[in-house]
Amino acid sequence: MDIWVALGLIGTLVGIVLAVYYGRRSIKAADQGPMITVKVTNMIPTYEQPDGSSTAGDYFVGATVANTGGRPATITGWGVRLPGNRRMVITRPPHWSTSLPHQLTPGGAPAQLVVPADELRHLERTEGIPYTAMRPYITLADGTEVLGDQSVPLA
Repeated sequence: MDIWVALGLIGTLVGIVLAVYYGRRSIKAADQGPMITVKVTNMIPTYEQPDGSSTAGDYFVGATVANTGGRPATITGWGVRLPGNRRMVITRPPHWSTSLPHQLTPGGAPAQLVVPADELRHLERTEGIPYTAMRPYITLADGTEVLGDQSVPLA
């Protein structure tokens, strides 16, 4: 048998094995369902003024929600979990926050959910709830609750 024919057969077999392996791997990724991450951060929007300068806006605590899984997921609610299985539900977010319900597509743009920091400071002052006990969360259409990666980052 000619060496070139043998090398061609080996290359073809390697290609088939790799195609089967990576094909099964991508099917598994699609079957795994959504993988939701909730990153909690501080946010201060800035606004440009007519004279070219910028002004800082109010202080917010934000949740950036992304889907790195293989299927879409829909966010139906969000808020801050408090001690004693209580919740602070965000019903009237700022107009620039992502509106709910919101579908997260795999690898798509993340949702930006925000709450005014003053509301959280009010809870801390009036009810004595420490910021470390306030944990942002989101609720998905299937009832799943996903906690933020940290507590409210205020001091």
